[in-house]
Amino acid sequence: MYALQTVGSTTSSVKDDTEVLDLDDVGNSIVEQIISNSNAVKRSGNLTSNGYQSSQTHPAIQNYERKNVDKNHTGLCFWTIFQAVGLTCVATIVCRSVVYQHGFFDVSSNRNSTSITSSQFCNWHYSLSTVGFIYLYANSIFMIKSHKSKVSLPYVMLHTFAYLVSALGLCAMYVHKETNKPEGSAFYEGHLYSVHSWAGVLAAALFTVQWLSAAATFMMPCLHSIGLPLGKMFSLYTTIVSTICLIAGVNQHAMKTLGKDYKTYSIESLILNGFGMLVIVFLFLVTYMVIKPNRN
Repeated sequence: MYALQTVGSTTSSVKDDTEVLDLDDVGNSIVEQIISNSNAVKRSGNLTSNGYQSSQTHPAIQNYERKNVDKNHTGLCFWTIFQAVGLTCVATIVCRSVVYQHGFFDVSSNRNSTSITSSQFCNWHYSLSTVGFIYLYANSIFMIKSHKSKVSLPYVMLHTFAYLVSALGLCAMYVHKETNKPEGSAFYEGHLYSVHSWAGVLAAALFTVQWLSAAATFMMPCLHSIGLPLGKMFSLYTTIVSTICLIAGVNQHAMKTLGKDYKTYSIESLILNGFGMLVIVFLFLVTYMVIKPNRN
């Protein structure tokens, strides 16, 4: 009886040890798989003499690397299209101002002095607004999305620069309006009477709120959970309102300066209409960039 108990005890003990060994084997295989996946890029298909398997022959690692490569190619393609459309918008409005609207500076006949006329202030307004509200602002959004929503110093600097350029654009339009006002007019006459001007004030207010949220999140990381969702929401709103405002302003400016030529498909009118379509395409790209989820 004692011998049977001993044998039974021994058998039970051996069974328990077998289960422990099985669990250890499973744990070791899991650890090896994690290490293999984390070092996939480092080993990248190099065969070694100590038993490491090539990533080119491992289906899981090969699929992992293929997904990373595809994601990088997609991101590079989107960035190229994004920059090409944005720079084309800037180049179009700047070239139109130089070729058809006397540029940005008025040089005297003896070249001893340089001034800015009233119409040239209008050129500054549309050019600076395109650079600040549209191109630089969108690039700041692209920067924070590419850094997985981390508010970094380069992002704050670019965002601040875009804010200053946009403010200069608004100041240029204010000076343009003031120079065309008759003497003795009230301070508010000639300002804020169109949908374009009202939308411009709204875009500036939204930009200010978004910039303040970004600056506060950068200086106080404890506000990260509040500042980032607020900034993301206002960034999309600011982009939409800025695009509407810019298109409305360019259309109003074209009908005022071109007159009947606007209806006869003149080259300048076609350039301004093409500029408006480019800004809309750029809005689509920015909207997609804002609403798409981050993939780590």
